[in-house]
Amino acid sequence: MKKYKLYCSSLAATVAMLVSPVVTAQEIIPFEFPEELNFVGLGLFGVPDYYGSSKNTGAVAPLARYSFAGGNRYVQLLGPELTVNLVDRKDVRAGLLVRGRARRDEDVDDEIVKQMRAIPTATEVGAFAAYHMPLEYNRPLHKVVFSGDVVTNTNNVYNGVSGNLRVNYFYPFQQAWAGHPVVGTVGFGLFFASSSFNRRYFGVTGTDIALFPSLGGREYDAGNGITSIKIPFSLTTQLDKKWLLTFAGRYEHLLGDAKDSPVVSDHGDANQWSLGAAFAYLF
Repeated sequence: MKKYKLYCSSLAATVAMLVSPVVTAQEIIPFEFPEELNFVGLGLFGVPDYYGSSKNTGAVAPLARYSFAGGNRYVQLLGPELTVNLVDRKDVRAGLLVRGRARRDEDVDDEIVKQMRAIPTATEVGAFAAYHMPLEYNRPLHKVVFSGDVVTNTNNVYNGVSGNLRVNYFYPFQQAWAGHPVVGTVGFGLFFASSSFNRRYFGVTGTDIALFPSLGGREYDAGNGITSIKIPFSLTTQLDKKWLLTFAGRYEHLLGDAKDSPVVSDHGDANQWSLGAAFAYLF
């Protein structure tokens, strides 16, 4: 039972890798905690400079979790995202989600994109849900998790909704690393967004049109739909009874109007990578 609890706890560090305080980090790897464990941690990694950038920049994300005694409900902070699980079950999680989406302004590296009108910091509120399906009775961490979330913007940066649909595979390796267990994950996700979201982050309108000669004086209006596919992956191990280390990343490929935007095709890359490491302390 103790090893199972540590396996479950180790997945916390994975999440820090995928929720950096920049616009591209949206993918969350689902994970499981017994209700009596709490943690604090920090993730350090490289992420795209802006959504669609060909360059990466450093990012830091704090993570913390508090489980309410006597049940499976919890409050969790992972970088710019806060979740509150309201369901007291082992196989299901569902509740409230609050997310911050960082601004894009003159701090980006690209000389053209930095001249575009700034996109303010966005705050998003919505809901999430996940179902954990075990694959072996005696190995609870060998499982598949189906999850999703949907949010709306609260401060008029964009209208409509955005969200994720995901499936993630969890595998606790038989082999140990330096005497400690190792948990691996790999997943597949779809990110969808409203036309207002895509127009805001991938569109070229107004005074920005002059920055992109390839448009021939016409605006670029990105529509709604599936904006990208995402493939997250991770390896987590214990350093000792209290400290956990995760190496993790995510590949994201932009699709459709997001991929074809001159912000991406002329000055960025449709292939987006996030890579790094995270530490978590159990208490």
